[in-house]
Amino acid sequence: MNLDDLSDFVLVAAYAGFANASRASGRPKATLSRKVMELEASLGVRLFERGPRSVRLTEAGELLFARTAGLLSDIAESADMVRDVGVRPRGPLRVNVPTLFGHLLMGRLAAQFSAAYPDVTLTVTSEDRAVDLVREGYDAVIRVNPKPDSALVGRCFVRDQLLIVAAPSFPAPSWAPGFIDAAPVPVVVRNAAKPSAIWPIAGDVVRHIHTRPVLALPTLTMMRDAVLTGIGAAKLPRLLVADDLASGRLVCWGPSTDAITELWVLHPSTRHASARVKVFMRFLKDAFPREWL
Repeated sequence: MNLDDLSDFVLVAAYAGFANASRASGRPKATLSRKVMELEASLGVRLFERGPRSVRLTEAGELLFARTAGLLSDIAESADMVRDVGVRPRGPLRVNVPTLFGHLLMGRLAAQFSAAYPDVTLTVTSEDRAVDLVREGYDAVIRVNPKPDSALVGRCFVRDQLLIVAAPSFPAPSWAPGFIDAAPVPVVVRNAAKPSAIWPIAGDVVRHIHTRPVLALPTLTMMRDAVLTGIGAAKLPRLLVADDLASGRLVCWGPSTDAITELWVLHPSTRHASARVKVFMRFLKDAFPREWL
C-alpha cells in the first residue's frame, strides 16, 4: 500500500468528495481520483461509492479512514516537531472560530498575528457548528464555553461578561431606596432571549432596574447599533462594546449578574502542538487585557 495514495484517500474522505478535496489542496481532481483508484486496486476493495453528483465512503472506506486519519496526522505533526526545533514558526495554520467572534475581532487579530509571524500562513473559517478538527484538517479552534472533551486540549484566553450599556444621551437610572429603579427603562432585547422584567446590576450592592422592551432584534451587533442611536439600554458582551465604551459612544451602567462567558483556543489532544499552534495560543492570551482573564 502506497502512503501517498493513502494520504490522498484521507484527504478526499475528510472533505467528503474529490471536488472539495481538490479545492482545499490545490491538487487536480483527476489526480486525486487516480490515486484513490490505485489504492482501491492494491487493497482489492472499493473505498468510495461514486454517484453522478456525490461520493460516499463504503463500509471498508469508513474503517480505513477511521484507522488511518489520526495516524497520518500524527506523522505530519511529528514532521512539524522536527522542523520547528530551533526555527521560526512557519507553514500553514488552519483555525475555525465562532461567527460573532470572527466578524468582530478575527480580522484585526489575524492581521496582527500574520505581521508578527510572517512565515505562518493563517487561514480562518467562521461558523457556529462544532467542527471535527482531525477529520476536517484544522490545527486549532476557538470555542465558547466548551464542554470537557478528551479529544481536545487548550486554554481559556479571555473571559467575557455582559454589560448594561446605553448611549450617553440616554437617561441613566435613578435608584430609589432599596436600590431599585422605580421607572421602567426602555431596553433593546434579543429575539431568542427570554424577556426578564428586572435586570440586576452587579456591584458592592446589587441594584435592579425595571425594563420595558421597545425593540427586539436577532443579533448582538444589530442591538449594539440600535443602542448607539439612544433608543434604550441593552445587555451586550464586553468584547462587542469595548471600543464604543473607550471612545465614549456608549456608557456602562454596570455588569450584569449573568454568567461569565469563557473563550478557549483548543487543539487535538492526540497531536503534539506545533510551534505554529503554540505561538497562536500565546498570541491570543496576550491580545486581551490581563483583567479579562
